[in-house]
Amino acid sequence: MLSRRPQSFLILALFFLLLGIFFRVYGIGDRNLWTDEAWVALAATQPTPTAALAAGKSTPPFYLLTVWGVVQVLGTSEAALRLLSVVLGIGALLLFWPLANLLLPPWQALSAFALVSLSHRLVYYSKELKQYSADVFFVTLALLLVEKQRQRGVPGGWFFFTLMLALGLGFSYPLVFVLPVAAVVLWRELPQARRQLFRSFSLLAACFVILYLTLIRGQVDPELLIYWQADFPDLSGVGPFLTWLGSAWWRFGRYFFADWRVIPAGLLVVVGLVTSVRGGRSRLLWYLGGPILVALAAAFAHRYPFMGHAGGVRLMLFAAPMVYLATGAGLGVILEQLWRRARESHPSDRRQAIPESNTPGGTGRYARPALVLTLLMVLVWLRPVFLWQENLWPATNREDLAPLVRHLEANRQPGEAIYLYYFAIDPFTFYYRGPWTDIIWGQSCHDCGLPLPAGRLRQIQRLWLLFSHYESEAQVEQFLKGLLGDGWTREQVLSQPGALLFLYRPPWAAGGDTPNAVKPPRRE
Repeated sequence: MLSRRPQSFLILALFFLLLGIFFRVYGIGDRNLWTDEAWVALAATQPTPTAALAAGKSTPPFYLLTVWGVVQVLGTSEAALRLLSVVLGIGALLLFWPLANLLLPPWQALSAFALVSLSHRLVYYSKELKQYSADVFFVTLALLLVEKQRQRGVPGGWFFFTLMLALGLGFSYPLVFVLPVAAVVLWRELPQARRQLFRSFSLLAACFVILYLTLIRGQVDPELLIYWQADFPDLSGVGPFLTWLGSAWWRFGRYFFADWRVIPAGLLVVVGLVTSVRGGRSRLLWYLGGPILVALAAAFAHRYPFMGHAGGVRLMLFAAPMVYLATGAGLGVILEQLWRRARESHPSDRRQAIPESNTPGGTGRYARPALVLTLLMVLVWLRPVFLWQENLWPATNREDLAPLVRHLEANRQPGEAIYLYYFAIDPFTFYYRGPWTDIIWGQSCHDCGLPLPAGRLRQIQRLWLLFSHYESEAQVEQFLKGLLGDGWTREQVLSQPGALLFLYRPPWAAGGDTPNAVKPPRRE
């Protein structure tokens, strides 16, 4: 059985590693860039590094500059743009296995590694042109360096330790939430090295202050602060605060485990933490709770959203390694108990000729139920069918705008204008290769009326309208009523996953001949 053969752990770990790498590499260029990816791509395709940083908005500088360098060598395909995220995603997976083995017993480490390998959240962000895979990579690296430093020292000593974490701050802003906890753990564990520790973290603090004053402070967008208001603590009273905090934790749990799995996942986390503390591994509690509390403090200061609405929880993805470590610890405890009972039920005399199924104390008594329960856990908890589909063909943020843009380029005629929904502007700008005339740039996702003078408006013979990153098609229909009003005639509507293209004729051109219909673009 697995529990009796240590080599089986390595075989299973290798299986999950290869499967995790396959998931993270497969189809990196299959999806079009969605809204948030597109503005990173537009920054990364600027002619100079300085221009890239100026256009990068809130993207950490080292991540953006590395993508810019990749673009100079490999071009602007989706696969090239996402290559850095893939490398960081695979790197985080490679680092997680030794980290799990330093913090957890074998069963628990293997369970945690399986969760990380198959996690559709981590797989998705390993194939997205955003810095979230860097958050996971450098947090995992930081925890691994701390564990190695406290045990026998990092090769290269404190200099290498400090250099790697300073580099990480340029790739991942949320790493700053982990560093205070790392300092506390090392201060407690290495009293003989407190002078070196003080120097190291003083340098790291100085690096972050310089980074904040020169770059981060200028990237704080007032509109983002307004957008994030619901993700900052509600301090109007004890009741509203507790309600806000409870809903924030619920969103956090649903983000990683979805629907009804939140409650059993929470129980597994509790089991994992309690087991770790009892086993003398209280550092896991520090690693999970500490950074989250620091992030909560930043939310109190209105500097970082805490477990945000509308997908904003992705800004807490830096906590994923700790979440999966704790969950895997709890899951491993249960699996270990199941297989321990099965192992203990082996007959004491292996020479008996009585069939095991007829032996009261034989393997048939507990091994089969243990196997059945393990398989049920895999099927119900890990959802292999869903994970296979989502990890290979993700539906998350799928906005295939490029085929509609190509259709627009091929069929737009003189006298026709283009209206761009606010959230479609960046991907349109990245993919569009037609003339940059008569384009109406949406000002918000609540535009009402076309922002053109009456005389200019009446010169439009037909109007194309392009949408992506919308809530639903019903919301788009309602939006169109407020934007166009009465009298406009719809001539075409074409769709791709997460994207819509409309063609309308205005009332003053209603007497014109309707052109021949064109075929919709082929889905790719």
